[in-house]
Amino acid sequence: MYISIYTSIIVFSGILISSTRCEALSRREITSYLLNASRYDANIVPDFDEEFPTNVTIQITIHDMHSISEAKMEYSIDVYLRMWWRDPRLDFTANTTSDTKLELDSKNTDNVWQPDIFFPNEKRAYVHTVTSTNKLMHIFRNGTVVYSVRLSLSLGCTMLLQYYPFDSQQCSIDIQSFGYTNDNIKLHWHERQGIITDHLEMPQFTLLEDEIVTNDYEYRYSATGTFSALKANLVMTRKVGFYFLQVFVPSILLVVLSWVSFWVDPNAVPARVSLGVTCVLTMTTQSSGIRQSLPPVSYVKAIDIWMFVCLLFVFAALLEFAYVNVLQRAKSKKTTRSEVSNEENDMDGKQKRQDEPKPKTNAWIAFLTKPFNKSGTDGQTAAKRADMISRVLFPLSFFLFLVIFFCVCGFAPHPKPDQ
Repeated sequence: MYISIYTSIIVFSGILISSTRCEALSRREITSYLLNASRYDANIVPDFDEEFPTNVTIQITIHDMHSISEAKMEYSIDVYLRMWWRDPRLDFTANTTSDTKLELDSKNTDNVWQPDIFFPNEKRAYVHTVTSTNKLMHIFRNGTVVYSVRLSLSLGCTMLLQYYPFDSQQCSIDIQSFGYTNDNIKLHWHERQGIITDHLEMPQFTLLEDEIVTNDYEYRYSATGTFSALKANLVMTRKVGFYFLQVFVPSILLVVLSWVSFWVDPNAVPARVSLGVTCVLTMTTQSSGIRQSLPPVSYVKAIDIWMFVCLLFVFAALLEFAYVNVLQRAKSKKTTRSEVSNEENDMDGKQKRQDEPKPKTNAWIAFLTKPFNKSGTDGQTAAKRADMISRVLFPLSFFLFLVIFFCVCGFAPHPKPDQ
């Protein structure tokens, strides 16, 4: 009887000592105890033996967005990726009452289980390592783990460029579990703010922060099963100020410059030809420079229509001079042939009229009316009339094109984010 009482006292004293010792553990001792390989396996999902999956909450803060490339169909972003999940094996509520969380060093984060998420539309990515690896991990008393990492991502985005450069693009951020199916991991966006933007300023686009839409879905692979996935749709509208200064205004000036030839004398052939050819070559060079920054898509873009119509107007101005020159030369040839025939007739009848007296009045009338009887005057009049019509027709037609083009592009439909 005394032996059993003595044994009970020893056991009770041991429990009191051990509980007192647990409450007095330091953060280092708690961390060593929680991450001890003999009791914790970082290769096993927290709720592996349970019938429900581990819920992982995800939040992304977009710190910067840059390098939006239409030719490569991609865009680059710098983000802070944050994840929350609960691991019951890391619960240290019974060990201490003073510390609410443990902050792990970035080198120690690999000793804790982490969701194996990836970005399906990622082309290139890396974790920032200056001056040390930009990772953060906090473990709270109830076993909730907060993990944050700074990433630079280049994500693919299929852009529709029919209304370029008056277009709006919808690009997505896709997140998915790679190795764990829905039976082990369930991904969720943060209930209040899944995507956070820090008032991004981009040179070419404006991000519509109010139209960011996040949704959860499941992606099924026929060979491996169903996986939890997340998607965030970002809508960006292009800023057209750069294109007005670098494309539209120079093109309009080149078209107007080609109209100067309508005021140049049709007889000044070198001046009018050099002016028209220079405008055509300059417009062609500008058009080829724009095409180099765009992908070789099969459909027609708004910028293609603009450059084609401007080139058409410049080329039409050159053809107008060709028409005027041909018209003038045809009249001149006709005049030359008429003069040669009249001279031959005059030579034949010269001998017959040598002895006949010539009245002085008829000679003076012929001399005064000779300039008005030449048919060459009709050629000059037709050429000048064509130039006068072109001075009015070309500007009116181009102004009508400007109104139609900018009205259509100004009311271009914007993509609606998928709900």
